[in-house]
Amino acid sequence: MVCLYPKGRFKEDPLPAESQPKPREEGPIRILIVDDHPVTREGLHAALDLANDVVVVGESDSGEDAVVKVGELTPDIVFMDVRMPGMNGIEATKAIRQASPSTRVILFTVDESRASISEAIQAGVSGYLLKDASADELVNAARLALEGKAVIHPQLTRAFIEEVQIAEKRVEAPPLSRREKEILQKVAYGATTKEVAHDLGISPHTVKTHLERIFEKLGANDRAQAVAIAIRSGLVE
Repeated sequence: MVCLYPKGRFKEDPLPAESQPKPREEGPIRILIVDDHPVTREGLHAALDLANDVVVVGESDSGEDAVVKVGELTPDIVFMDVRMPGMNGIEATKAIRQASPSTRVILFTVDESRASISEAIQAGVSGYLLKDASADELVNAARLALEGKAVIHPQLTRAFIEEVQIAEKRVEAPPLSRREKEILQKVAYGATTKEVAHDLGISPHTVKTHLERIFEKLGANDRAQAVAIAIRSGLVE
């Protein structure tokens, strides 16, 4: 299990006072389990019951109900599935963090796509685990989350790092005009200059002029490089 300290800090580098997690009352860690599959909830409940310093205060089968339960039960930690019908885990995380900032959310999933991790990071999760995590890993993740540390499963770490790197590049990405983005998106989909011109109702010469400006802004030498930079920067899909 990989532990990531907030804002890329090392263990020896203390957080500023305003970023320190709020102290909680003494006692076992209060946990809410959220998953739309009863068998998964029962398995997690049984695993967490093996630890002496945690107590499962409730279960929920949907993101919508989880938001309500957090208000009613005030758990310290919410273990929640990412993919659920209706409000998914990431959407529920946003709502929970807004309504109850002191509650930490740890998502578990079978999906290790970079897109999902990106959304989870932006939602403010305190951990991202795979569903095969052991009881010890679950409890350790809960303890670390209360200390303000994020825990990412080793199989998801590479995707997490890639997303952080891409996020940094997005901040540095030069602005493109609406028309430039439209053209670059079509090029990313494989359209030729003539096809782009036809689709947008402009001349091929105008398309070439826009592309030259795009290359200059992105520091690209050709279409392939421009598209690669744009995808990494989040300018196109």
